[in-house]
Amino acid sequence: MLGKPENGWTLFQLGSKETAYDLSYLTDVAMDWLDQALRGLQTLDVFSVHGYCEPGRMICTVSFWSCYVIFEEDGRAPACENVHHLHVNMLEFCKRLHADLSDHLESWVRWEDDAENEEETAALNARREALTEKLNRLKALIEEREEDFSEGCCFI
Repeated sequence: MLGKPENGWTLFQLGSKETAYDLSYLTDVAMDWLDQALRGLQTLDVFSVHGYCEPGRMICTVSFWSCYVIFEEDGRAPACENVHHLHVNMLEFCKRLHADLSDHLESWVRWEDDAENEEETAALNARREALTEKLNRLKALIEEREEDFSEGCCFI
């Protein structure tokens, strides 16, 4: 879903090539998306994540049973015509997010740039710690919510 970050860019692809977007460092994808996923999975409420493509932006709304990916042009463009409906439920989205961030944790820690001095190294260590804590919380929530997304279950 999220490619390994390189030079402040990552590829987001949830479905086909039509839903593949290069996202830039203008959005802190790891931190922002984890915050939204944690809130959404904890409350079982719809959430959205986004990223800047320079130009334009991608918005992904994650519902209980589906995701809706929208590309929005820069400027005062007419209503979005690029809407893709994907059969990826909230739990699956969160599992993919967890896996993608965990698999390339150091690259996500260094999302914007590399440390060159002691002060920057301390900031990277703090970011690593925060990302790890959020990933651990997301993993626990995924395990806790697994039954809610099983066959025959519905939300109340």
